[in-house]
Amino acid sequence: MAEFIASLIVLALLGIIDSSYLTWTHLKKKPLVCPIAGCEAVVESKWSRIFFVRNEILGLMYYAAVLVASTLLFQGLNTIGTALNIKTILITMSSISLLFSAFLVYVQARIIKSYCFYCLISAFINLLIFLNMLLL
Repeated sequence: MAEFIASLIVLALLGIIDSSYLTWTHLKKKPLVCPIAGCEAVVESKWSRIFFVRNEILGLMYYAAVLVASTLLFQGLNTIGTALNIKTILITMSSISLLFSAFLVYVQARIIKSYCFYCLISAFINLLIFLNMLLL
């Protein structure tokens, strides 16, 4: 169990790095260094915001929540009941995040017809977090 929690912490940190880079480049108005063409088209599209909040900000909040919850589970700072509550919250959040990521990958493929490397990395991290939660 500890190895799954540790991997959640690592995945959350990777997600924070990915989302932070996208946030930083947007705020500083810097071009994305992207190994595939199309990143700018995706991150500046009308699909880059949900309810006026940029997707990378939502990602930062999600990954920070996963990091905090995973750290609490890893340190054992909770009772069995609280651990079950944290796991339930993590499963719910990771399910919603996975569905949202799948939707955004669909948007990239079918609507924008361009891909963002960092968005795909985020979707893959979300998939791994979800699968990790199923094994926890």
